[in-house]
Amino acid sequence: NVLKWLCQVSDYSMTLDIPTWTCTNPESAEKTNIRTVDDAIATTQLNHEYFMENSFGDAKFLNVLQGSNHQDADEWYEIMKEYNDPKKHKNYFRGWSMGGANMADPHLALKRIVTIIHDGLLEPGKHDWMHFLGTSKLEWGALLTAIQRAVRKYHNPNFTISFDSASPFLATANGQLYTHTVTEPHGKWKFHMEPTVDNKAYAH
Repeated sequence: NVLKWLCQVSDYSMTLDIPTWTCTNPESAEKTNIRTVDDAIATTQLNHEYFMENSFGDAKFLNVLQGSNHQDADEWYEIMKEYNDPKKHKNYFRGWSMGGANMADPHLALKRIVTIIHDGLLEPGKHDWMHFLGTSKLEWGALLTAIQRAVRKYHNPNFTISFDSASPFLATANGQLYTHTVTEPHGKWKFHMEPTVDNKAYAH
């Protein structure tokens, strides 16, 4: 049902990946039975295969790269990169999404982009989009803009980077509400969240 909905409403969408933090969080590991990085990789591969076989329409899917450190991220990429290869898959994924350490470590992000380019998997008209999950810091906005400009200049003129913030969705899930902003000089700028009315008894 999720895939059908994505195919009907999306220009671009992430695939359904299993983040590696799932196996390092005891509660998540217990609920999902995803207990190792290999479990996360195998389940993500299962989802990839399903997406490739059952997607329809014009939606383009982004291969999500996970990994909690450089070693895990490298292993994940080497296994998952084939799904973006038009020589191996007719319905190949049309871009990338950076999760885990890939979206939190600038050195790893740059290394990964260079590797993707050298592997021929960031080609104009084939792999034009890269999304950074849960990344909304001002510094990263500047960094990703510089990366986008460089890639457009030297490799893929169609290349676009996007990023998002998970905070509004986490706030809702945790019964919180944005109340005001904090913009301290030379300090961290943030939206301030506070608990709000959150009781199922108030439904209807």
